[in-house]
Formats: sequence, structure tokens, C-alpha cells
Amino acid sequence: MSATLVCQAVDPGEYDIYKKQTFAIDFEPFRDSCFVTSHNPEMDDPPMESNFAIFKNGKKVFDFPSQFNGVSFGCWIDAVAFPDLNGDKRNDVVVVSKCQAKERSYNENTVYINDGKGFTTREDANTQLGEFTTVKQVIDFVGENRSMFF
Repeated sequence: MSATLVCQAVDPGEYDIYKKQTFAIDFEPFRDSCFVTSHNPEMDDPPMESNFAIFKNGKKVFDFPSQFNGVSFGCWIDAVAFPDLNGDKRNDVVVVSKCQAKERSYNENTVYINDGKGFTTREDANTQLGEFTTVKQVIDFVGENRSMFF
């Protein structure tokens, strides 16, 4: 079984795995692990109430800090990427997500910096990412505004 299929078989508890945004990862400090996205099983189109975490050997080993992760009722993940944003040779995480509002959805994007032990985020910097709809746009903005994120 491929590493990604193993990740998609993880038991996240009450929520369902969102297979499109669940991946095998293999970088420090989470070698041979899984980035697992799950969502409320009653809300699967789109997959709202998204949560994301790192699992290893079927057990959760890291919860991502965020104003978004798991606390926003009407939010879901559109894309995830693992670039090295600050050139320290550690993979960081970019999450592009949407949230449902009364009249239309809005973007709720987050950048997580790999500090060698886990991931940290700057919520004040993340508020500047709302106009972007793609990972590339977020990466470009971070590159042009490094001092906000690092």
C-alpha cells in the first residue's frame, strides 16, 4: 500500500478523512508521517469544519496552531503545500482555505513555519493573506513580505 493510502486510512476520530488534502510527508521533524485533513462527516460538499494534524504510526503527534484549524464552523481546505519559505532547508506548510459566509465564501489562508520541533504561525501576518486563492499567490506574498512571517 502506498504511503498516501496508509495516511488516508488513519482514524481521526469523529471526523472523516478528506482524502484530497491528506498526504504522506517525510521531512524533519516529522519523518515518515502523515499530514491528515479531516472534516465533519455531515458536511462533505464542501468538507466543512476541517481539521488538520500530523499523524505517525496511526497516532496524532502534532496539532497545528491556528485561528482556523478546527475552530471555524464553515471552513474547508482547498490546497496544501510544503515549501521551504525562508531558506532554512526545512519544509514549511501553506494552507489555502475557504469559509462560508451568509452572502459568499471568503479566504482564510495560513502559513506555518517549521521551527525544527513543530510548526508556528503568526496570526497577524496570516490576516494579510485573505485576498489570495492559490498556494503560489501565498508563497509569492510571503517572499515579498518576509519580515511579517519570520
